[in-house]
Amino acid sequence: MVANRQDAWTKDEDNYLAEVVLKMINEGSTQLMAFKVVAKNLSRTAAACGYRWNSFVRKFYKEEIEQAKASSKKQAVPSNEVELKHEPDPVTEDTHEEPAAEKNHSEITFESVYKFLEYLRLKVDAGGRMKDIQSLEKKLLRYKQENEQLKVEKQQLVEKLNELQNEYENLFDFLDQRRKIVSISSKNDTKVK
Repeated sequence: MVANRQDAWTKDEDNYLAEVVLKMINEGSTQLMAFKVVAKNLSRTAAACGYRWNSFVRKFYKEEIEQAKASSKKQAVPSNEVELKHEPDPVTEDTHEEPAAEKNHSEITFESVYKFLEYLRLKVDAGGRMKDIQSLEKKLLRYKQENEQLKVEKQQLVEKLNELQNEYENLFDFLDQRRKIVSISSKNDTKVK
């Protein structure tokens, strides 16, 4: 009898994963963000969602992925088109000119702000991870040095123990010989009497 895993993915979960990933790609967001959304709603980790997507679900949605990517690219306006849209009309150039800050402000969209903030968050996360990695590397180096020092101390203690053990055995042998001598001499003393 084949037992199903308790954490096995259902068809509905696969469909939900695909739906959210395609939607996020279409909106110009990242797959990682989609995995986080799905993970939260399905009580799984983002890594598990990413693994499921890449290992199984993705191959069934190749065309949809390409369409979503194309749609996302169409939504993103190239910078030269933005500049053309905001060029002043030569006739009205003298009469009305927007300050540069207002021109740039009109080009900013919610989506571009969102992408920029997401980029900053990922950059900060990466920077934090780099600091964590550096901190862990320092700890590892310190632990390696402590380990080497402890190995040296252990070796010294083992040598000292062996030395003491030899001295103990020598003392024991000496005392045993003296006991035998005393025993022989006491036997001789009793014979003489």
